[in-house]
Amino acid sequence: MVAVMGSFIVIFLSGLDEPDVSKAVRSGAVSGLAASVIVTTFALHRLREQSTSGKDMASIREAELSKVRAILSKIEDIAPGQGTGWNVDEQVRRDRGVLVVDLHGLDAASSSALTERLLERRSDLGRLKLITGRGEITGPDSADPGIRPAVLQRLKIGARDAEWQLIQKSSSVVLRPMGRAPTPKQWATRFAVFVIPMTGAMTLAFRDLAGSSFEEQGMIFGAAAGILMTGLLSSYRDRTS
Repeated sequence: MVAVMGSFIVIFLSGLDEPDVSKAVRSGAVSGLAASVIVTTFALHRLREQSTSGKDMASIREAELSKVRAILSKIEDIAPGQGTGWNVDEQVRRDRGVLVVDLHGLDAASSSALTERLLERRSDLGRLKLITGRGEITGPDSADPGIRPAVLQRLKIGARDAEWQLIQKSSSVVLRPMGRAPTPKQWATRFAVFVIPMTGAMTLAFRDLAGSSFEEQGMIFGAAAGILMTGLLSSYRDRTS
């Protein structure tokens, strides 16, 4: 995609009447290669961080699921249809890697209590998705229409203090951790890993895009942009908790 867009940009800059196709293709190829180097370097660094952490992700995910179920087990006692209604084994699950808490089967009061419980135990929780329903009655299997307003009202008050980003969707609410900022040592390590490939790739890309008349200016701009992008990438937050 970057290669194609780079080629088009050069064609537009060189003029549509007599476009320099060979130069455009070359510039696009350099831009695409630069983007590939940047993305690959970042991906490999993340994989290296995860592989050297010595963590068994399958065990960790299973432990996270068990922890959320244990935290919300008290809600079973106050849920409608006690003993036959809402239960953590069925309503708390993992869907495509994300922990999901399905509120179908609860009423407004028990949903509010569940939300309060999550806020109280925020330090033990990461990313969560709450299935609330649309807040309106659409069929016999729909969630209680009072659930969504009750949950949103409590989260709008407490989510920010709990360092959760609130993402509202049509029938669910995602609680996304705001993340931990990297330590100075982590930032310096990431910067050292990224700066050479990032700056080199950006310098070559902008040199080619600038053309022979502005080659030096393009290299200077590319190098500055590479250093800036490296600093920004090195500052990414860990949103796993």
